[in-house]
Amino acid sequence: KEYLIRQAPAKALLAFSTPMIIGNLFQQLYTMTDSVIVGQAVGESALAAVGASYALTNVFISIASCGGVGASVLTSQAFGRRDYHRMKRFISTALFTFLAVSLLLGGFGLAFSGQIMAWLRTPASILDDAAVYLNIYFLGLPFLFMYNILSSMFNALGESRIPLYLLIFSSVLNIFLDLYMVATLHLGVAGAAYATFIAQGISAVCSFLIFLRTLRRLDG
Repeated sequence: KEYLIRQAPAKALLAFSTPMIIGNLFQQLYTMTDSVIVGQAVGESALAAVGASYALTNVFISIASCGGVGASVLTSQAFGRRDYHRMKRFISTALFTFLAVSLLLGGFGLAFSGQIMAWLRTPASILDDAAVYLNIYFLGLPFLFMYNILSSMFNALGESRIPLYLLIFSSVLNIFLDLYMVATLHLGVAGAAYATFIAQGISAVCSFLIFLRTLRRLDG
């Protein structure tokens, strides 16, 4: 976006970074919502099972986020040079590469989720619920990676507000799905995991469609 090079640096950086800061706050809303609703509707053991999974899920969120940041460096450089052909090649390479990484990590997680939680010294009383939560989480790993990579690509193009809008949408959707699946359908820990899975999946698909439309506006 031209504002990044035409406006005063302090004003441009503030306009660019503010949506990213707010987005990081909403990112925490996912885990907070799961914890509050599961704790209130199911009980302490279910809350402990969800909480026990956070140390591991944060690792995958960090991998996806850092991968997106690394890919956005090359993308932003090509975008700044208006070399849109190379920029799109960088984007497609990043998406396919991290899709493969997410499938690999997800498959590994599904195969060894119970063992991983045992290695983390998860109490036996909540081990099964924690493994259920993680297995559903691992199924949605491609959506998590897709969303984080595309968020970084939007930022590379100066469109930092779009990921924020999508994150707000998915966070609100996650709250309603949590209430429905946990409090109404009484699915317990699995309901909280499915709510996150569906919300992230819809957000990732919407992000992909919006990003395609954004690319079509560029020449080359």
